[in-house]
Amino acid sequence: MTDETIRQEILAANDRFYSALAAADLAAMVDLWHHSPVTECIHPGWDRLRGWPAIQESWARIFQHQGLLPVQVSEPLVHWRGDMAWVICYENVSQQADGVVQISQMVATNVFERVEGQWRMVIHHASPAPPGVIQPRSWRTSLN
Repeated sequence: MTDETIRQEILAANDRFYSALAAADLAAMVDLWHHSPVTECIHPGWDRLRGWPAIQESWARIFQHQGLLPVQVSEPLVHWRGDMAWVICYENVSQQADGVVQISQMVATNVFERVEGQWRMVIHHASPAPPGVIQPRSWRTSLN
């Protein structure tokens, strides 16, 4: 397997995470995560959650109360060593209020482990990007 093939597999897993998040698709989120007692998730502004049951419950609550979430990923950086991989990226969340599109930007770290040939999420950590971080040009122009 080439490095580029591995990189594309990891990016595809990362894309599945954001597709599930954007669509509020709990079944897709369940399918992506590794159901382990050592998985961890830190949602923006939350304390850390450890173990799959707590993480699954958090996504169920988020999806129930939030619904669809327009989110796009920018500047993903992919790294891996053996069966562990991590993606550092920006999460660009757009919301419309009074006809004005507002973008919130988070910095995320997504960690994946290859389990039985599939990249499964084992850690997700997102926090607000520092003020003044500029979205990439491709992101800004895609809203127009």
